[in-house]
Amino acid sequence: MATTYDIAKLASVNQSTVSRVLSGSPHVKQATARKVWRACRKLNYVPNVSARSLRTKQARAIAVHLPLGWELALADPFVSMFLAGVHEQAARRKYSVVLNGEPAETAANELVEVVKSHRADGVILTSVRRDDPRVEAFVREGVPCVLGRHTGPSGPTMVCVDIDNRLTGRRAVRFLHRAAHRIIGLVSEADEWTPGEEFRRGLERQAEALGVSVTVRKAPPTFQAARAAAGEILAERPDATALIATTALTVFGVIEAVRAAGRNVTVLGVDSPLLRSLHPRLPRIVAPVEEMGRAMVDALIDLIETGTPAEPNYLQTELKEHA
Repeated sequence: MATTYDIAKLASVNQSTVSRVLSGSPHVKQATARKVWRACRKLNYVPNVSARSLRTKQARAIAVHLPLGWELALADPFVSMFLAGVHEQAARRKYSVVLNGEPAETAANELVEVVKSHRADGVILTSVRRDDPRVEAFVREGVPCVLGRHTGPSGPTMVCVDIDNRLTGRRAVRFLHRAAHRIIGLVSEADEWTPGEEFRRGLERQAEALGVSVTVRKAPPTFQAARAAAGEILAERPDATALIATTALTVFGVIEAVRAAGRNVTVLGVDSPLLRSLHPRLPRIVAPVEEMGRAMVDALIDLIETGTPAEPNYLQTELKEHA
């Protein structure tokens, strides 16, 4: 009986490439895929997904952890957009999705058990903190996972897929500088959330180069905390003409602080369906959230099926004036 090794040898490709083709991965050139399928026909090889799952004890399922908890996660418009991309690509790859909303501090062992008991084959981790207990547990147990953080993977079974937050910070300053803003405020996530730190570093370096003054306040990703932080910036810098909010959850707190202060201050926020409903429209940072969900699924499934982690993948944002 032919094996994937035989197919790889006949098609002159790696065995991992054969696995990608048989699993329907879109990350294989069409010419290469045709070579693999020709080899399959020549060797009378017919992939049997059910038999393979039983043999390898694969669940053909991926777990997605939303560590902010269900209430806060569902309040974030990014989550529904992200999950739409996750479910779409998982279905395309013939995998199901298991959601987990336990706090990060207590979910590590549970998520490891989900994989060890074959209820899922790997995990997508969102909102990864510095020294995250989930990452430590997954490194220790060899759990395949994709990290949504900028600092990159921490083990041989991990892949990083994230927004290029540092570049986005640089672009945000250039965007405001072109609109004649020279004194700005930034409401950022605490340093334990690496995306916020990366955004701030990129922003501050670009601001220094352009001669833009930046006042920073760090706050938890809630409306109340963002409003208080923005209020502090406005009180400290009565000459500030623009504020930036780094998450979709905080932008409305910043808007409310500006309204309460009665100031003519531009707010640049991360895009959300709610932000687009405001009139007049505000400038916004548009992140490819659904694309990120799809990319994370592909990276995780490729890792599960080949055992080889891909290079980190950093997606690009777009800044829009009003449209």
